[in-house]
Amino acid sequence: MLEVTATSVHATKTALYADEGVVASYQDTTIHAQRARYDKEKHLLMLDGNVEMIGYKGTKEHASHVVIDTQDQHVAFQKLFFASKNDLWLLTNEANRTEGNYTFGSSMLSSCEVEDPLWTMFFSRSTYDSNASYMKIYDASVYFKDIPVFYLPYLAFSTSSARSSGLLFPLFGYTKNEGVVYEQPIFWAISDSMDMEFNPQIRTERSVGMYATYRFADSPYSSGQIRAGYFKDKASYARKYNLPEDQHYGFELLYDSSQVFSGYLPKEYTDGLYANITLLNDIDYLNLQKTSLTHFGQVPLQESRLNYFLYNEDWYGGLNAKYFIDTRLKHNDTTLQTMPALQLHKYLTSLFWNELTYSVDLQTKRFDRKTGPTLNQVEIRIPITYTASLWDDYVNLTLGESLYFGHFYFGNDDTLVHDYFHYSSSVHQAKLFSDLTKQYKGFIHVLQPSVSYVKPGNESQKPVSFNEVVKDAQGNTRSDLSELFSVGLPEEQLRFSLSQYFYNEGMTLIFFQRLSQDYFPQRGDEMGELANEMEYHWKNWTFYNNLRYAFAYDKVSESSTRISLQEDAYYFHIGHTYKRQLEELEQPITSNDLNFDFSYDYDEHVTINGGVIYNLEEDTSKLWRFGAGYKEDCWSIMAQIRADVLPRPTQISGESAYTQEYSFVFQLNFIPFASIGSGGAK
Repeated sequence: MLEVTATSVHATKTALYADEGVVASYQDTTIHAQRARYDKEKHLLMLDGNVEMIGYKGTKEHASHVVIDTQDQHVAFQKLFFASKNDLWLLTNEANRTEGNYTFGSSMLSSCEVEDPLWTMFFSRSTYDSNASYMKIYDASVYFKDIPVFYLPYLAFSTSSARSSGLLFPLFGYTKNEGVVYEQPIFWAISDSMDMEFNPQIRTERSVGMYATYRFADSPYSSGQIRAGYFKDKASYARKYNLPEDQHYGFELLYDSSQVFSGYLPKEYTDGLYANITLLNDIDYLNLQKTSLTHFGQVPLQESRLNYFLYNEDWYGGLNAKYFIDTRLKHNDTTLQTMPALQLHKYLTSLFWNELTYSVDLQTKRFDRKTGPTLNQVEIRIPITYTASLWDDYVNLTLGESLYFGHFYFGNDDTLVHDYFHYSSSVHQAKLFSDLTKQYKGFIHVLQPSVSYVKPGNESQKPVSFNEVVKDAQGNTRSDLSELFSVGLPEEQLRFSLSQYFYNEGMTLIFFQRLSQDYFPQRGDEMGELANEMEYHWKNWTFYNNLRYAFAYDKVSESSTRISLQEDAYYFHIGHTYKRQLEELEQPITSNDLNFDFSYDYDEHVTINGGVIYNLEEDTSKLWRFGAGYKEDCWSIMAQIRADVLPRPTQISGESAYTQEYSFVFQLNFIPFASIGSGGAK
């Protein structure tokens, strides 16, 4: 349907003429022009003089001359300025549109300011599907100001935020040992709920490989990712670096569901499933990935987990399994696996009267492997507690008894005297505590003092001595069996604790402190470790310290300190961690590191960030990074240089090698449709 209004309109037998303030409505488009002529015989509407077209598929068009064939819905433009709804604009001498499909001649494209764009793209011809918001460009040259950045004979991209299939921009890099690194991601938008990405890569001095990732959302409550990859080293590369494997392959699965059988369970039940699985032949399967999935760390001992849970107000049930791959070993036969374990827990509930409560925790576990002793175990824990309030609820007293029953069955070892071990015990507990709250002018103080006492009770076991179980045929004690589990009564212990919290009148935490001291009457060194944790918030500052002091050694065994400041424009964090096993003074200090992180927004365009972890024992920096970014509405740039410690394959059984790897990451984004990235320089 075509409607034309104007200040001056006159007609002949074959044509209609309109001048001054011409407004035409055609399909979903409103057109403004200085002059218009409609050919009644050819069904052509011709508009001239500052023609503006607004509304078609969210686009805006400005041309010097427009011809519309109202029969076949073809539109021809001269000197067209075209803008999509996400501010991507194009300038061309000629263009055509038929049913939402545009064809452009030699053109300039950008999303920056029109007068002086920071980046521009020039191309010989292109097509644009406004229904699919998809553009195809031929002979494209991209310029940053007047500097050519790259050239592509063909480029296709979506002008909307909706996912679409096609080539993603490649990743580039260079490493000293592997040469030039090039990865070309290929994206496949299968449906609204699933997609797939292929990542072929070339390392010129090493070889080629491929990773593929499948992402899906199978319900409103669950989603997952599956990745598989393969990389084959050149024989010369494997020999040069003495690699134990010249093939690197693996499989990864991430899945999370908050409702698995919700349609089949009574409404009072809730269940869920979590899977994080990594299967690989060596650690380089992870090192060769340019982007990583979420797993339990890029470490030599790789862990996989599978957890399912089901609960209601009274009970909790869980089924879980752990599988380990020790990449330091030639095979995984001796690695101990936690096969499906079952947990059944009854929440705290009253027994006979409200002051007497109990809970039950039942666990079954199976520790399995091909070579070496295995273990099946069943454990039951039943804590029973009596609680009384004294002196108008100012003081509370709890008396408790913890009952434990354990049954252990060993396998895969013919040298054992006995293949089972039964153990039961009881532990007496008492606690006197208070919870005091008082409001002062401007703040609220909460004070929680307590003293608790743990005394070992009775125990029984069969065989009478565990040594009877673990001795082999030669009478030697088998320590590898005792490492599978631990039982026994705790030490007699007295603990004094004091916790306090300060809040402002809006109940925002200002300061807290948790202080505790252990006392062991049966030890030669009766005083246990003194633990003190505290945190103070002042304006946007946070001060934190957690310290443990061992009186027996007159030394600090563990300390963690951090200071942080969070402002609108910047953030920084500085901290120190220290940890040492004082029982083994000849062993090196486990941790003695300084760490520092910061981020600074210089203005709305420039951001600087960095961080370092410095080992005070070795007087070296373990990890560090420094980067900067610049962002405008139509483009952004980011660069970062960093050093990481990565595990490496090794020929020596049971040992792992680590290398300091230096990388440089660079990314240039042409908003809204393109980005160029590089990374990985050693």
